[in-house]
Amino acid sequence: MKNLKKTITKILFAALALFFISCGNAKVDSNGCYKDVDDAIKAAKKKNQDIMVIITMEGDDYSSSDFLTKVVRDSAFKTEIASKYAVVCMDFSQATYQTTVEKEDSDAAAKKNAKAAAALMQKNTKFARMLNARETPVVYFLSKEQYLITGLFYDDENRSLEGFKTILSEKSSSIEEMRKMIYQTKIGTELEKVAAIDALFEATGPYYRFLLLDLISSVKKLDPSDKSGLLVKYLYEEAVAKSDKALLNGKAQEAAQAYLDIENEERISAEDRQQALTTVAYLYTEYELSDTATVIDCLERALRLSPESEQAPAIRRVIQSLSAK
Repeated sequence: MKNLKKTITKILFAALALFFISCGNAKVDSNGCYKDVDDAIKAAKKKNQDIMVIITMEGDDYSSSDFLTKVVRDSAFKTEIASKYAVVCMDFSQATYQTTVEKEDSDAAAKKNAKAAAALMQKNTKFARMLNARETPVVYFLSKEQYLITGLFYDDENRSLEGFKTILSEKSSSIEEMRKMIYQTKIGTELEKVAAIDALFEATGPYYRFLLLDLISSVKKLDPSDKSGLLVKYLYEEAVAKSDKALLNGKAQEAAQAYLDIENEERISAEDRQQALTTVAYLYTEYELSDTATVIDCLERALRLSPESEQAPAIRRVIQSLSAK
C-alpha cells in the first residue's frame, strides 16, 4: 500500500511539473516564437540571447505568407533558430486586425480576447514603429538591451529555412562585431567605456541611436571632466535621443523640452544650441504646442545664440514671415 501511495504521489508530482512547464511555455507558439515583445525581451535577458523580431503581413503580402510558411513554420525552425534567439513574431495583417474587433453578439470571453488582442497589437505596433519597419517580411536583430544589431529584408523567391540560415551565416561576422562592441561598453576603465560607447554610437545608424539612450546618458557620469573629449558631443546627443524617443511615444511636448534643457548648457557650442532651439520651434509648429508669439520668441533666442551662423539668415526669414501674419 505504501509503495502504491508513493507511486501515485510521484505520478501526481510529475503531472504538476508538466502542468507548470507547459504554463511557463504558453507564451511561445509551436514554432518557438513569442507574440508579445515584452515576453521576448524578458526571455532574452534570462537566457542571455539576442532578440529576433519578425514583422509580417500574412495574407496581405505574398512574401510574408511565403516566409512564414517556408521558414518560420519549418519543423526545424524551433530547434535551429528559436533555440538560439528570443524570437517574436509580429503580424499586422487584416486577419490579425480582425481578432482585435469586439463584435456586438460576442460573449464575454470573446470580447475579453479581442481586448487582449487589441492591446497586444498596439504594443507591437509601437515597437515596429520604433524599428522604422517599412516593408515585410523584415527581420531585426537586437541585443538583450534592445540595441539594434542589424536588420534584413528576406527578398528571395526561393525562401527556405536553409536559405535563411545562409543569410544569417553571411551576416555572422558583422553581427558578432556589434555584439563585441556592446560587450566593450560594459568592461574596462571609465574612459575605455566611453570610447566603446562612442564606437557603438558611430556604428549604429542615426535613426536607431535613440536606442542607446542609457549609454549616451552614462557618458557624463563616466567622464564628468571630459578627459575623453567626448562629453560635449554626448550632452547634445542625449537631448537628440531623448527627443526622438519622446516623439516615438507620442509625447511632442517632452520632445521639445529635451532640447530646451540644453539651451543654457554653455559647454555645447552656440551653433548646436541654436539648432536645438530651431528644432523646438519646428516641434511647436508641427504639433501645435504653442502660439505664434512663443515660436517667434524661440527663434529669436536661437538667433541671439549665433547671429552670424550659417543658418541665421534662414531663421531671420522665418521670423519675418511669422511676424507678418
